[in-house]
Amino acid sequence: MANTQSKPDPAHIPIRAELIKSLDVRRVQPGAAVFARVIEDWNGLGCSLRKGAIIEAKVETAQPRGDAKRDSELLLSFSKAQCGGDAMAPIDLVLEAVSWIPDDNITLRGQYPIVKRTIGPGGATGVIGDPKAAYNHQGLSLNGINFNSSDLFVPPPALHPGDVYGVAGVKLRVGAGPGRGSLLYSKKRDVVLDRYTQFLLLPSSVAFVPAPASTFASASTAAGAPLRPSLPMPAPASPAAPREFEPCSPPLCTVDLPASAYENANHPSRSIAIKPLGYAPRLSRDVTQLDYEEALMWVGEEQILVAFNPHTLVHRNGLSTIDAPVRKIHAALLDVSSNRVLSTVDWDLSDSGRFLWQLSGNQILVHAGNELRVYDSRLTLTSRFPLAGPLGFVRISPNGELMAIGIIKERHSPELHRELSEALDHNPEEDVDVLVLDKTFTTIAQSRTTSDLMPPTLLNEGQLTLMASSNKRYRLAMLTWENQPVTLARFSSACTPELSSIAPNLVFIRSCDKASGLPEFRALRADGQVVWRTQPGPEEFGHEAMGIEASRTFAIKMLHASSAVRPGAVFHGSDLIDEEVRVYRASDGKRLSSFRSTAPAPSYGGYSLSPDGSQLAMISGGQIVIYPVPAN
Repeated sequence: MANTQSKPDPAHIPIRAELIKSLDVRRVQPGAAVFARVIEDWNGLGCSLRKGAIIEAKVETAQPRGDAKRDSELLLSFSKAQCGGDAMAPIDLVLEAVSWIPDDNITLRGQYPIVKRTIGPGGATGVIGDPKAAYNHQGLSLNGINFNSSDLFVPPPALHPGDVYGVAGVKLRVGAGPGRGSLLYSKKRDVVLDRYTQFLLLPSSVAFVPAPASTFASASTAAGAPLRPSLPMPAPASPAAPREFEPCSPPLCTVDLPASAYENANHPSRSIAIKPLGYAPRLSRDVTQLDYEEALMWVGEEQILVAFNPHTLVHRNGLSTIDAPVRKIHAALLDVSSNRVLSTVDWDLSDSGRFLWQLSGNQILVHAGNELRVYDSRLTLTSRFPLAGPLGFVRISPNGELMAIGIIKERHSPELHRELSEALDHNPEEDVDVLVLDKTFTTIAQSRTTSDLMPPTLLNEGQLTLMASSNKRYRLAMLTWENQPVTLARFSSACTPELSSIAPNLVFIRSCDKASGLPEFRALRADGQVVWRTQPGPEEFGHEAMGIEASRTFAIKMLHASSAVRPGAVFHGSDLIDEEVRVYRASDGKRLSSFRSTAPAPSYGGYSLSPDGSQLAMISGGQIVIYPVPAN
């Protein structure tokens, strides 16, 4: 017998959305706009809301509790949404339920693009990034990126209209006000909704039905009575097991300590003046974060590429779009032995982000204008990849064979973008097309994520994921190119950890001690073994890591300030005393040497290990200084 059971009307499925900014009844005025972001695709009543679309609410009433012990009230009506386009369109929605899970029960908000191995022509298989073999695109294709998606919240199994979960002392009256707005109220406290509070909404034509004639109806329900269907929600996620990083103990791991004056008493073997090339760092300006105004890279054993912003006038030709240039970059390839300039190239950039990366075989990846370019060791352009939008990020595998790039896609109309920016005090979340490319710009895989989520981190064997559970605990895992999950570490952190990968196939992790909140840094092998650990001093900041495959060494750069620099605080370029680069053996984290230079620029980059690990180059003032590195 055929199954005659009809499918549920999509309009009867609740819309799930989350606040993009906290909402406090004492800090909002009637008539103000409140914005929520759709969590999952929804279609109904002629409106198509894709994940990430914006829904706008109007504050009808905002009443603090006050001294009169009256109820605190917040009345919200929902009448606009991005129905299938980038602009707002009219829609009549009713807030049916509210949910919030405290911080110690959240899952790290993130989606991580995962590349899977697939069967190639003739049944052949392959593994991208296999360190035992060179990458060969022939006979290997990947059919896309799977997203290991986890919502920030783990709501209860089911909510009913009128339910408020996880917001202490706050209750909800559905459709109790003008425009069938819903009233959030509290007798004990002011109504405050934290960022990421979830709203469940239904179209008013679905949320209300005519009240039966035989049923007594109050004035508030005369127009219709709320339906009482169960609103299904995802089941809770299981917490991670309580286990920390593997201990850092010799001979497999080294706990790093501050370098002594003796260790820093190194003398450069040579120097190259770069002021004549137009290099002029602005050391006297006030900054809130380090920039990417300079870069240094060895290209072979006797050549160095230096690239920087010469701070010359940028001609925009009347353009005011997001792609308009905001700075120029000048790059020069230098012969180390003769200090001779071998080649130069200039380009414009439309952002202030990083613009230079190293690929395998002494190839150079450059962000220039609206494209990515690859140059060879002679600074000859070999390939280019047009970008269909602003560049969000570039992540390179440690062996330099693969790159993951993010291209930002504007999802809002100019008017809505401006409103969201004003509400958030920063740019709103955008869509990001994620592409995995090889070094010839052949597309291996692609998918879409959002700009406020963590970019992918690649190892030679696979891709890292980071998940959080209760009590500020995290699980670091890798999904191999053969689609095999491997847990590398479980640990606690008072801050959201930051990940990057460096040669020779190491994971560089920044976390914070759970008790003190102080930052910690670790380097892990691909099997999860910790090889190096340190706790920086209060005057150290701006840590950045790089490594070399051939010499099996890695280096950490840090800046020293005259006093502690808090994240996000304004500091002056003259507050920087010097920069220090420490070089380590990758097998056990043993420090080989430490180097310091004065007059550092407030920027990342500006240092590089030679391909054999025997020399370290640093930008110091108006020159490049080169130090010999002891053999490991």
